[in-house]
Amino acid sequence: MTRAPAVHHLLALTALLAFAWGCAADTDLAVVSGISVATWQVPESGRLPQAVVDDQGTVHLVYSYGDEAEGDLMYVTRAPDATGWSAPLRVNSEPGSVTSIGPIDGGHLALSEDRLHVTWFRIGTQEFFYTRTAESGTGFEPQFGVAAGTLSEAAPSVAADTAGNVYMFWHDGAGEDAHRSVYMTVSHDDGSVWEFARPVNTESEGACNCCNLRALTDRSGTLHLSYRGARDNVHRGQRLLTSRDKGRTFSDELIDPWELGACPVSTTTLAEGPFGTIVAWETQGQIYFADTSQLGTRVSPTGSAQSRRKNPAVAVNAQGETLLAWSDGPGIRSGGTLHWQLFNGEHKPIAAPTGGAYTIPDGSVSVALARPDGTFAIIY
Repeated sequence: MTRAPAVHHLLALTALLAFAWGCAADTDLAVVSGISVATWQVPESGRLPQAVVDDQGTVHLVYSYGDEAEGDLMYVTRAPDATGWSAPLRVNSEPGSVTSIGPIDGGHLALSEDRLHVTWFRIGTQEFFYTRTAESGTGFEPQFGVAAGTLSEAAPSVAADTAGNVYMFWHDGAGEDAHRSVYMTVSHDDGSVWEFARPVNTESEGACNCCNLRALTDRSGTLHLSYRGARDNVHRGQRLLTSRDKGRTFSDELIDPWELGACPVSTTTLAEGPFGTIVAWETQGQIYFADTSQLGTRVSPTGSAQSRRKNPAVAVNAQGETLLAWSDGPGIRSGGTLHWQLFNGEHKPIAAPTGGAYTIPDGSVSVALARPDGTFAIIY
């Protein structure tokens, strides 16, 4: 989701990073039916990129760096006219406190009216961490543990709105996946004070431990959370939690069923467009996207895959055109090859799928972005 960072400390941080490090051009640009799609590689051979775009068109990117179990989370920016990334800045104040085994780990970020909010977790300690950009404009505040889990293998997700509400989600619970729940904690003062965590999904639906979840608030303040259920340890369909009262109550809908007796280690993403919020997910080796208000009308890429299609990333521009990116690859942690396809405002393919020339690092994913000028970018 795009937000306008209105307060000086985020703008100062962006300016500082941009000044600190000049980078060589690294853009591979494709134009399909007049629509530009840039492809960028994560700096420093990093992994698990997650990014947002502000209303000025600056990209804010976090990515995992170093050891998979005890690594770091780095932050860079890219202005609309920049030819490369800014100098990397470490997000976590405690070195080696980020788990990024992948593809379900790493950091998540959200952009509110005036701050970046970042979450991640550390396996072993089972701590869920949070930080935000500092008032000084010189970096991030010291990290702190918002909650601790009993047995968690996927990173938490964060969402924020323009009214100072910040939401953090994860799934947790001892025993089998069928007995797990999606938990939420919320801050109503832009991340300073957090409420006690509580389960928010339908108890009988469970939660798949090794699949990620993804949260997003739209411009109206509606909160969405896409997660994979695990009812009876067999019904592992993708599900959608929706709240229109700032997280006090949620509906819990089935997006797509998947009968499976084991965790598929899948990922999901959400993106807001001019006509609503889009959710993307995987079912049985194929990826799909749908409008959250029309979950029964799902769209998948055309053509055939070399192997399993997985780890979808979706973005929607101001014209309602959609970019769907994904990887084709065997195995749970295989990064596979990057592919993408464009769709018009009616979710009809604009052209055939493109890709196969880039390899996503093992245990990593791609991220798709729509920029204010209507162009797209993919980071892998």
